[in-house]
Amino acid sequence: MIKKNAKFILQIAISTAITTIILLVYFYFAHGLPAAHELEIANVVSVQIMQGNETITLTDGEDIEQAVNVVKILSFRFGEANGGPADMMCTFYLGDGSKMEIGANNDTIFKNGRQYAGVNDSCRLFGNLMQGIFFPETLQDEKLYN
Repeated sequence: MIKKNAKFILQIAISTAITTIILLVYFYFAHGLPAAHELEIANVVSVQIMQGNETITLTDGEDIEQAVNVVKILSFRFGEANGGPADMMCTFYLGDGSKMEIGANNDTIFKNGRQYAGVNDSCRLFGNLMQGIFFPETLQDEKLYN
């Protein structure tokens, strides 16, 4: 009886592990990996956002929260990025004195000096949201930058 139960439990454990691996692989190919998963709102002291030659600095908690939430939509896949200059760049100054730089252009994510291939238009969405929220005066004819 115990041997039969152990075999049944082992079969369930193996099928659960296989299902989990399949779902993780699917999620990676469908959605990519989050670029700023380690960024916590509570750790951010201020944010500097640069678009072209315009720069703003955010110190208000609500503005910082918005900037962190927008950056968290960036997703990437491993592989070669197209590169080019970043259209929008955010520098997050953290409470421990360190900083995280993250930005994007139409299809490339820039994070702390490295480049990643963006996934599912997350780069365009990031740029459009940042421009619409923090640089609304740069909208021409109510059109976003990409």
